[in-house]
Amino acid sequence: MREVMTVFAFTLRDNIRKKTFIVTTVIVLILIFAACSIPALIDSGDSDKNGSASGGKIEKNHTCYVIDSDNLVPGALDALADEFPDTEFTMGDPAKLGEYKKIIETDKSIAALEILKGQAVPTLRFTVTDFMTGVPVDRMKETVRRVIVDDALSKAGVTESTSQLVLTDIPSITIPASKMDITGYALGIVLTMIIFFAIYFYGYGVAMSVASEKTSRVMETLIVSTKPSRILLGKCIAMGTLGLIQLSIFILAAALGYNLLIPDDFTISGVPLALSSFTPASALLILVYFLLGYALFAMINSVCGATVSRAEDLQSAMMPSVLISMISFYAAYMVMFMPDQGIRRIVTYIPFTSAFIMPFRLLNENVAPIDIGISVVLLLVAIILVAMVSVRLYSASVLHYGQRLKIKDMFKLKT
Repeated sequence: MREVMTVFAFTLRDNIRKKTFIVTTVIVLILIFAACSIPALIDSGDSDKNGSASGGKIEKNHTCYVIDSDNLVPGALDALADEFPDTEFTMGDPAKLGEYKKIIETDKSIAALEILKGQAVPTLRFTVTDFMTGVPVDRMKETVRRVIVDDALSKAGVTESTSQLVLTDIPSITIPASKMDITGYALGIVLTMIIFFAIYFYGYGVAMSVASEKTSRVMETLIVSTKPSRILLGKCIAMGTLGLIQLSIFILAAALGYNLLIPDDFTISGVPLALSSFTPASALLILVYFLLGYALFAMINSVCGATVSRAEDLQSAMMPSVLISMISFYAAYMVMFMPDQGIRRIVTYIPFTSAFIMPFRLLNENVAPIDIGISVVLLLVAIILVAMVSVRLYSASVLHYGQRLKIKDMFKLKT
């Protein structure tokens, strides 16, 4: 155990001092706090547009010329002004429509609304700069429609209260019967991607560490003092610990940014942010799957590092490991969007894909305990089998120098 801890301490100390680790950590922390600041900036922008709560004057950011030469919708101008307080509505002159279009052509904040005769109801024709206009055309159309309907109901003798009832939108609340909500859905996808990159990045670190020490002949010193299997174990544990340290920093920063920077009433498309699905139990299981997934791919990557004599050859040596991890990630990612539960269970049981799909399932589904148990057991079995093969190949190739070894040749070497 002392030999494993010696290799562990050496590898961890060496990698935690590297500029790559420090710079990556700082950049990601900046991105986390920047992302958490966006909702506050959006709310601040909305409050500036809508005026202060104390009744400050609302700034007019848009202008719309309303042209109704036949007076088809008499109350349209007032209704639009009430509905859109940040827009200046002006009764336009039909003879000046050409002038309006020249102005609108270069100014996206200006638009023109023509109310024309139609067969049953008036036709609305909007003139805007282009399809990326900031003018809320659909909402304006709905406002004019309500004016027309209200006028028709009034002429038909319908009481004002009944007219208001007809024109009032019915409030609705959507309650998902399942565990999935928009926050858990987005968080599940983000966590899956983070776990993939973390497994790839820290697994690559194991391979790079082995390859670098072979190049500098440090490995010869290590082999004299301890067994190859203990070197392999120490390096894998060290890089896994490094990953946990960095991920813990990111999670703490995200939690701090969420609590301090994101407004309590912030919503996405009307849906409030909620972390109800991210329970301590789900967080613990996600951590378990990350560690097991990392252990599986780290064993493979360590062999890739042992097969090369120069760090420059590592990219090509790691190609099989990269392909396996990429295929596993994309298989899990595609299955997330499939409604077939049977396929999800199969992917959950496959050791190479379970670490990528389970974070999403744990946050968005009520996963059966038996599915969790089977997937963890199969993942542990796969780790043991891969570790046995990896130790055999690592021990045989770690002191080999010269041309890069092929897998079939590694089995022929004596440990």
